[in-house]
Amino acid sequence: MKGYTISQVAERFGLEPHTLRFYEKEGIISPGRTPSGIRTYSEEDIGQLETALCLKSTGMPLKEIKRYFQLVAEGDSTLDQRLEIFLEHRERVIGEMATMEKYLQKIDHKIEWYSGFLAEKKGENTEKYE
Repeated sequence: MKGYTISQVAERFGLEPHTLRFYEKEGIISPGRTPSGIRTYSEEDIGQLETALCLKSTGMPLKEIKRYFQLVAEGDSTLDQRLEIFLEHRERVIGEMATMEKYLQKIDHKIEWYSGFLAEKKGENTEKYE
């Protein structure tokens, strides 16, 4: 099993090492240690970090992320609770996406309006100089 250093993991995910140490302190990831105390991240740690970053990026509060990983640590008896966390989060993400779609339509409308207005204005300016 290959282990990754904190620097390698930080670079891979575009994070600072202190962020990884924070996630460790919060119980979200649990890297191993070499005999000299250097953190080593396994493929499993990488997978957990990917999940944590996905949840964070999609708006899940840190408290819920921590709760999810606590349930993971408790084992298979918590599978139903973990599923519920993801089902609820999925609904929130879908709601956010619908809201963002409405905002995107508004932005697209403004782009179309300004583009048309500027095109007309440029057309007027070229007519004056012909």
